[in-house]
Amino acid sequence: MSKRVIVGLSGGVDSAYVAWLLKQQNYDVVGVHFILDPFGKTAIDAPDKQSLEVKPCGGQDEALQKTAERIGIELLCVDLSYRFRRHIISRFVEEYLSGRTPNPCVLCNLKIKFDVLHRLLGRLGADYFATGHYARIVTHPSDGVPVVARAADPLKDQSYFLCMLGAQHLQKAILPLGDLRKSDVKAEVFRLGLCEPSVHASQDLCFVSEHGKYADVFKEFPRIHKPGPIVDRDEGEVGTHPGILNFTIGQRRGLGVALGQPRYVLAIDAETNTLHIGPKKYLMRREFVARDVVWVAGSPKDERLNLNVKIRLKHKAAPATLTPIDGEARAVRVEFHNAQPAVTPGQAAAFYDGDFIVGGGWIELP
Repeated sequence: MSKRVIVGLSGGVDSAYVAWLLKQQNYDVVGVHFILDPFGKTAIDAPDKQSLEVKPCGGQDEALQKTAERIGIELLCVDLSYRFRRHIISRFVEEYLSGRTPNPCVLCNLKIKFDVLHRLLGRLGADYFATGHYARIVTHPSDGVPVVARAADPLKDQSYFLCMLGAQHLQKAILPLGDLRKSDVKAEVFRLGLCEPSVHASQDLCFVSEHGKYADVFKEFPRIHKPGPIVDRDEGEVGTHPGILNFTIGQRRGLGVALGQPRYVLAIDAETNTLHIGPKKYLMRREFVARDVVWVAGSPKDERLNLNVKIRLKHKAAPATLTPIDGEARAVRVEFHNAQPAVTPGQAAAFYDGDFIVGGGWIELP
């Protein structure tokens, strides 16, 4: 009897290929599409806010329905708009209001995608679930637990976005694209006719690209658009910014000042609505604190750990020493062996042991 697998279908080429590939491998595939509209009626006035009602998609997305038909699989929908608004959008806004730069994709994988797919296993009688992430799930050679590992395609590697997932999320998960290259997947999807050539790749901020209402996220918080002072580390106050929403640590372009040499955002003070900038030398940091840390195999036994730490998607993981601050290592002090640029509060820090992710946490500055 074929094993049943739930495939999270976003409407993009990657998840479509995952569904087709698993069907070719004789899995019993069922596609599940998440409705994530944080500005829609069900996000604000859901009759049963915590339900996971699974139902046929009907006319929700004709292009996605055609993809499912071409693959030959059933397509179901789950409206997660309320959960998405509560767990992702609210956190997104709160972080910006506190002067931090949020990372909704890491949080969404933890609180929405992997959590809900895992919960649906019993509901749909499935053995596994699968997504279109470019990463691998392997067994850690020393701990014997499933961990996320880097993808074969370094240009598309998405393991960083999965750094907060524990072993409970990974035991039933399948990531079929981890050993493939994005260019090959895309070409094969269009050769097979699974998606129309007009289908675009997924965007980092799906709630902006899909609904086109970025301003709606902050319309109830006018102070985030309030102009405030720009203070240079060397020159003092040098201008006025249009609102802290427009900036992040390490940003160089669009600062609205010209001081002869490049300037970068060094800090955002939400309390005083001040944007602090300065030369690149002030952007370098060696230490930060990671909080709400998730360890894949449980809290580490060692008092000090030497790992490679990645502080944003495009950052090259750098050697660092991690020292637990509390007994369960839910907070750790991270000290890079060499200073790194743009350590940004609110972003995720992924802890790598070689190619394996062993943990992750949220960045705070001491």
